[in-house]
Amino acid sequence: MRKTLIVSTIFLFLLTSCTQQDIVKNQPKELLYVWLHDIGFEDPNFLAVINADSESENYGELVDTIPVFETVGMAHHTPIFLPSSGLIYANDFHNSHTYIYETSNPLKPKLSRSFGKIKEYSFPHSYSELPNGHIISTFQTKGGINTVGGIVEFSPEGKYLRSADAEIQEEQVFLRPYGIVLVPKLNRIITTNYDMHETDNSYHIQIWDMKTLEKLHTIRLPKTEDMIIDQNPFEGRLLSDGETVLFQTFSCGLYMLNSLDQNMPKISYVHHFAEGPFCSLPVRLDNFWIQTVASDKGGFNGVVVLDITDPANPIEVDRLDTGEDYGTHWLSPNKSGNKIVLTGFFKELERRVMVLDFNKTTGEILIDESFGISDDKKPGFRLDRETWPHGQTGEAMAHGAIYWPAADPDWKTAE
Repeated sequence: MRKTLIVSTIFLFLLTSCTQQDIVKNQPKELLYVWLHDIGFEDPNFLAVINADSESENYGELVDTIPVFETVGMAHHTPIFLPSSGLIYANDFHNSHTYIYETSNPLKPKLSRSFGKIKEYSFPHSYSELPNGHIISTFQTKGGINTVGGIVEFSPEGKYLRSADAEIQEEQVFLRPYGIVLVPKLNRIITTNYDMHETDNSYHIQIWDMKTLEKLHTIRLPKTEDMIIDQNPFEGRLLSDGETVLFQTFSCGLYMLNSLDQNMPKISYVHHFAEGPFCSLPVRLDNFWIQTVASDKGGFNGVVVLDITDPANPIEVDRLDTGEDYGTHWLSPNKSGNKIVLTGFFKELERRVMVLDFNKTTGEILIDESFGISDDKKPGFRLDRETWPHGQTGEAMAHGAIYWPAADPDWKTAE
């Protein structure tokens, strides 16, 4: 009897070992984590895991979905890059809620924690990993819809550590903390300002001390004649010198921020994506700026690539016209920088997640025709399905999307 038990135990061990080896052997070399909400706001938000290994025969296929349960609302931002901890912060913006997924098993993420308002800060928006591994987040308000929020620092696991208010006392300025740019070389954090509730327009960026979270500067963008491209500073990226920042406004102006270690940092207008009127998330890869541009008025929809070797004089090197039904919004690169995930809005891009091929030598950008399943429109991972691994919850819409393994954030790729 004992001999039979020992043999059975050895067999079970060998079977388990083989299964684990097969899982490792067959695991895709790249994955996409995509944050989605039910298109009718009736079922919980969920994280989808998609095979993003272009050498795999299952490229672009769904691996798993992991839903949340506390709230039903708008799946919005995640970090642009997967944090080194493997913990993904993802917010339900409408319900002022944050979820944290752990990805120690990349194929089977688990929901590890969630929380709502923190110290009265509400409506979290962006998340970035600091050099010490902590997470810094913008919160749009504090204590009510008409208030000004700030920035909050968390441990990787989501424990509140400290915070700082964005509101200034010297004058009445409309502020809604939105995007984050880290400049570790100069001990700076830059936040942009855009109101997700569209209460008003903002015209300022703010600069903070990274070590103390002291607010150092609140600077208005320079006005431009006969244009409104200085409205709503939206997203910024650190350039390869580790000191200069480019940021664009939602109204499609591109601005350069430098002299960050001086008493008065400088902002200068350098480019206008005239095809707008909406410019959302950019990606900076080496000396290329890849910008999403969208229009609901019959204008250009797609992606524009600028050579920013001289950031004061960007030069357009390529553009991808996705068509009127594809409002481009979110971009995030893979580790090698040759693939960029794209999500967005309008009729067709609300129905799919797409991947772009990027040439880091020439700046050429194309749609990856092999990702997902093509229909009579364009390829991509389709979201208009009734059934998901977690249930029959119907069609979904994607927002945040990031690659595994993690791409390096801009401050790690700077000189």
